[in-house]
Amino acid sequence: MAAAVVGARFCTPRALRLTLTMNLTRGGTVTDDDASGAVVLRMEVPRFLRFFGRFVLADDDVAGGRPLVSVQRKAKAFSGLYGEWEAFRGDGHGGGELLFTAKKSTIVQVRTQMDIFLASNRAKEVCDFRIKCTFYEGSAEIYLGNSNTVIAQIRRHRTVLGKSRFSVTVFPNVDYVFIMALVVMLNEIHVERLK
Repeated sequence: MAAAVVGARFCTPRALRLTLTMNLTRGGTVTDDDASGAVVLRMEVPRFLRFFGRFVLADDDVAGGRPLVSVQRKAKAFSGLYGEWEAFRGDGHGGGELLFTAKKSTIVQVRTQMDIFLASNRAKEVCDFRIKCTFYEGSAEIYLGNSNTVIAQIRRHRTVLGKSRFSVTVFPNVDYVFIMALVVMLNEIHVERLK
């Protein structure tokens, strides 16, 4: 099973154990727990765009970090009651290429469940991926479409001094940048609920 959304080069033949540590006002890092603990991605929070819920994941192997994907809350006027999110290739400036949209499966939810639709899925009748959360309990799983095939698992750790930390297991041949973009989105949804 291959699930490349941002790019095939972000799919590895082995499962990845990653840690996302972030401060929503300053950004964060994604480190590889199995290897040397090296930083593999950086999360940037453009100051003037923080209010609008935009976050950028950047490659760490290039000086200055090349923007890979930006995640942002869809304008409320267009998202309705479902709280939609969008992800674009690059930093999202200039209306970059849409990669996917995410929205709650139903308006009223006890546990967060979101449907993810790739840009190529214009009909949006059947989701390409689904997230099922018990985020207040601290965990989530990402599934391939409406199947029972888990492609990633997320564990939220207690927030300490404004820093959030997540342990993420990305299954083999799944785009880890795509998964980390979903983790950033889920955290923002959680933070919004607490307001």
